[in-house]
Amino acid sequence: LQDQKKKTDAGKYEAKYRDLKESFRLYRKKAKEIFMAQQQGETGFMPTLHDSGAEGAKISYLKNLMVNYLGSDAACREHMEPAIATVLNFTEDDLSRIKQQKEQNESWF
Repeated sequence: LQDQKKKTDAGKYEAKYRDLKESFRLYRKKAKEIFMAQQQGETGFMPTLHDSGAEGAKISYLKNLMVNYLGSDAACREHMEPAIATVLNFTEDDLSRIKQQKEQNESWF
């Protein structure tokens, strides 16, 4: 009975891992597309604030990204952070402030 429970638990974790891995792959692909569009100077790639349908899609994408981010372990989070930074159009100053805060937080442990 215990072996069966272990197999069931392992199956659940394996399915969760596959789901997270696929979500992460899709987010990285989307982030790369956004990054490439920004590098090419395209301004219409990200929705504008005045386009409510596109804004809803952007919010939905960001929500899914954050749900997966918050439910992930530290290693996975580290890989998702560039996608989040890209979607939210973080500046170099933003990234520098985040890096500085992370270093301060790590120094306490």
